[in-house]
Amino acid sequence: MKNKKEFEPVQVDQYYPKIVIRLLEKILKLNSKKIVLFGFSDNMKWLVSLLCQKSIEVDLYDWRQKFINYDCGGKYILHVDNLKDDPDTFIIVCEEEINSLKNGISYLQKLGKNKINVIYDKSSPNLPFREEEPFKSIASNAQNRAISMISDTQLFDLIQFIKQTRKVEGDVVEFGSLHGGSGAVIAEAVKYFGEKQIWLFDTFEGIPVSKYGLDYNWNGSFSNNSFSEVRNAFKDLKNVKVIKGNIGETYKLVQNKISFGYIASDTYETVEILLKFLWSKLSVDGIICICDYGSFPNALPLTVFVDEFIEKIEDEVFTYRPDKFGIFLIKKKHK
Repeated sequence: MKNKKEFEPVQVDQYYPKIVIRLLEKILKLNSKKIVLFGFSDNMKWLVSLLCQKSIEVDLYDWRQKFINYDCGGKYILHVDNLKDDPDTFIIVCEEEINSLKNGISYLQKLGKNKINVIYDKSSPNLPFREEEPFKSIASNAQNRAISMISDTQLFDLIQFIKQTRKVEGDVVEFGSLHGGSGAVIAEAVKYFGEKQIWLFDTFEGIPVSKYGLDYNWNGSFSNNSFSEVRNAFKDLKNVKVIKGNIGETYKLVQNKISFGYIASDTYETVEILLKFLWSKLSVDGIICICDYGSFPNALPLTVFVDEFIEKIEDEVFTYRPDKFGIFLIKKKHK
């Protein structure tokens, strides 16, 4: 016998966005003479309909000229500049998209009509990498180039530090590109914040056998990538060079100063070579990221080397360590 629920009609309220339900509940608790819906959006359309069903009159406003005189549920949108500064009025911000929400609140604050009460909400936590500009566009453009294996949090940090070093002299380098995902984020961030030469290094044949027994577990790892695929992902960017070969040797191709360096090569041997080299090339205020620092147990030898390296340069480095793994070394000015 079929489940009875298969024949139950779908309830309309199941389609209401969560933010609409939250805002509606807040509106119904108000004892206000005037309700203003602010910010043309699907949420505004829903609220106009639901409040009309409950015989609650509302006026519609926006701060963006392109939406003025739009019709919405039989009403027309007015410019918020024309709204009277009235303590009996409640403005309900309908936007939930974070950039629009921030812009709308900023406009209200600068408008200076501080007697009007404002209600706003967001039903889900903000994820800047996926929701805020320019991070959202950088992430989207990068994903169209290549998919990364590292977390959104790590990729978000990459963008922030590319921004931080945008005025620092030097090239941008990555050692350990794999499928090109993190390199794509770096390239799109550099494209947005100011063009620089970018170098992406990988063997594209897996991690070579190390001279150190400490690196035994890495031998031959990450051979499931393609040089042609990664090279083609960046073929439209003339400032990006994808270099194939043992990075313990190819790193010498970088001759210029460096503003940002990203080490994702995992082994004790490579970090021993690359960290010394990058630090000597790094401009003041430049940054080096070692993405696998603190990733235990496999990256324990790498982490030990980095700790010892930092102790030797402690007077000229500021370190930033995220809460899970990875570490950023920022070069300070010499006293």
